[in-house]
Amino acid sequence: MNQRAPMRSSSLLFLATSMLLTLCGSAPALAQGFSSQTPRRKVVPNIILILGDDLGNDMISGYAEAPNPPCTPNIDQLAAQGVLFRNAFTNPTCSPTRAQVLTGRHGFRTGIGFPTSNSSTALDLSEVILPEALPGYDSSAIGKWHLTNNSLGPTGPNQSGFGHFAGSLRGAVPDYYSWQKVINGQMSVSTTYATTDTADEAISAMQNMQPPWFLYVNFNAPHTPAHVPPMSLCPCPTGFCTNLSPNSSVTDRIKAATEAMDTELGRIMDALDIVDPDALVVFLGDNGTAQQATESPYSPGHAKGSVYEQGINVPLIMKGPMVRNYECDALVSSSDLFATFMDLAGGSATAEDSISLVPYFAPGTPSLRSTVYAEIFTPNGPGPYTRHDRCLRTAQYKLIRKLTGQDEFYDLLSDPLETQDLFPGLTSSSAGWSEYQALVAQLIAMGVG
Repeated sequence: MNQRAPMRSSSLLFLATSMLLTLCGSAPALAQGFSSQTPRRKVVPNIILILGDDLGNDMISGYAEAPNPPCTPNIDQLAAQGVLFRNAFTNPTCSPTRAQVLTGRHGFRTGIGFPTSNSSTALDLSEVILPEALPGYDSSAIGKWHLTNNSLGPTGPNQSGFGHFAGSLRGAVPDYYSWQKVINGQMSVSTTYATTDTADEAISAMQNMQPPWFLYVNFNAPHTPAHVPPMSLCPCPTGFCTNLSPNSSVTDRIKAATEAMDTELGRIMDALDIVDPDALVVFLGDNGTAQQATESPYSPGHAKGSVYEQGINVPLIMKGPMVRNYECDALVSSSDLFATFMDLAGGSATAEDSISLVPYFAPGTPSLRSTVYAEIFTPNGPGPYTRHDRCLRTAQYKLIRKLTGQDEFYDLLSDPLETQDLFPGLTSSSAGWSEYQALVAQLIAMGVG
């Protein structure tokens, strides 16, 4: 089992050093009970994909990237049994990442670059999403959807391709204890704590689907509103959830909501051990931590909603009988889950922005990506856009390009917090010049330059 100590003053140096690695975990630490031999691969596995909302690496204690993270023993246990991706990237906000996960395509292709609303463009029904592409799979979507609008109405998740949906349609519940719930188009008001309801519905779905199945679970937590969780969900005596006071900060309440989510994730995992202990489990943050919960050494301006590292570098953990236990430093994208699941299920659907992560299930695979891309734009649709922030990075360098102003360019090895923009002094004789030129050329070739 990997033992990760709390963040020390040298942690940022560790983060920078990890970006230098081109091999995934050449010296893995195997969890107890996992074989050092070739991992078993279930031919057609059941798949459960779980998303945390507004959850950066700093919110997971097992990532050890922040000085005072929430207590997350169940997420940490997933990491101790599977592969933890250190350099996984999404988009900076909710809907674009969800669209990217389900289609394997970037937002400028799907038209989803900003959180959807009642009147905005939604994910088009012509897009082929995972439950439609996985051959012979039963499917359920649980929890937050956030890809629909008023024209699609409450049946949006089902019209999009899921056999069953139970959860909330919009971006945030107004109250974790009173919110509008939809079950296959039928609407009602739920007074069950939203995080608990998501776990309840996820467990029910896995018990009732026919294998092979794909279960897509989306917690609302720890997204605002930062409501105090039930004490029964507090996992640690010294955690934030256990020790909230009437005057607790928004930051502490968001951390408490993270701990409550971890508790309910543990309940899902306990149920899964009975239903199918050989299922592939994938845990992902949809974007970086909210600005309200961002703490030093990170900057709120670099958190959720931005294409800086703190806005797009998120937890990604995979566990299953075919997965070895180690840490992987390769560049990966949330778009890669589409090809990964197709690979495991023997599907024929492809997506132009997706690369299978199956080779990373065992250590020693060189990074399959030389670059990873993220963006935020508005309004949703094909454009023209009033805002379009794009970023493209290698293991060392990162280019940020916006509609207004000059480019930004960072050396992430020496400056992981992106405090020193190299672009103003960049010339043809500067270190990084050729890399900058190559990144610009790639953006242009993608059609977003």
